Amino acid sequence: MPKITILGGGVTGMTIASQLPRDYDVTIVGEHFAGDDSKEWSSPWAGAIWVGVHQSGPREQEMQLIGFRGLWRLAQTNPESSARRIEMTEIMDKGTKEDVWYAGKVPGFRFMDSSELPKGAIYGMKYQTIVITPQKFLPWLRARLEEQGVKFIRTRVTALSQLRGMGHDVLVNATGFGAEKLADVKEQKMKSWRLQTIVVKNDSFNQLFIRRTPTSYSTAFARLDGTIYVGGALSEGNRDLTISETDRAQICKLAHENQPDVFPSPDPKDWPILYDHIGLYPTLDYTSGGAGVRCEREKKDGQNVVHAYGQNAGGYVYSYGLAGAVRDLVEETLYEVPQAAKL
Repeated sequence: MPKITILGGGVTGMTIASQLPRDYDVTIVGEHFAGDDSKEWSSPWAGAIWVGVHQSGPREQEMQLIGFRGLWRLAQTNPESSARRIEMTEIMDKGTKEDVWYAGKVPGFRFMDSSELPKGAIYGMKYQTIVITPQKFLPWLRARLEEQGVKFIRTRVTALSQLRGMGHDVLVNATGFGAEKLADVKEQKMKSWRLQTIVVKNDSFNQLFIRRTPTSYSTAFARLDGTIYVGGALSEGNRDLTISETDRAQICKLAHENQPDVFPSPDPKDWPILYDHIGLYPTLDYTSGGAGVRCEREKKDGQNVVHAYGQNAGGYVYSYGLAGAVRDLVEETLYEVPQAAKL
């Protein structure tokens, strides 16, 4: 029975475990797991929707589409997971329609007529997609994995070599930002994006909304639990986890301007805010001109390692797509065909 260790207990690590063959002996190792309320990891606090990443290469786009299919299927087969189908509206005050590589590739996709667009918008689109409530989804997925025999070990890991004694055939590195700190990885190509958001109580709004301008990013994602995830103050290279009152005010102001019927006041004091959150998202530039993902295998200090990290705020977007790519690399490692001898 092949033995696999996955380092990282977030949505990426657990989705990878869910896509490995059932007869594998799988252990997930991590510092944080589903049910933890720590703000030091992103999976429980993410927007948790599917939206195509505009600046991404063909390999990443294929992973995203496979991720979409997995989440779309999940909403039908396992609605108790909190995955549900919902309409998305994206409004763009920058770029061109050519940036939307997923046009026509997701259900109900259409570019909006100019009469539907707000002032200042260049173009917009509507389509059907998926939203998840992560605080419900992550414990649900962990419970399913444990039923299948997947083991969870809580520990802090500072180097891949620390896990050599576990006796695995393959070690999967799904550590996200942790890849920077692992002594025998020390990822140097990681960029950080800081996103401040708020979650508010509202059980009447039932859509997803995004508006991107050259200087701002505003979102409103309705969830099954009667809340809306509202963002966001986005900045590159900033890793400050302190809640900014200025950013909160900007989030509320933009949401009010974009959807005054949903958010009648621009003043945060008038909002039913449940909590604020700051997420730090790791992005790799492994492609020419956009976000990349490190998904590759290597032999490192006697261990067969498969890396799976760097997808920015796209843990849920890539989910099943990245998990499938990792599964293929794991199987290539386990069942590698010997090279023919050279004559």
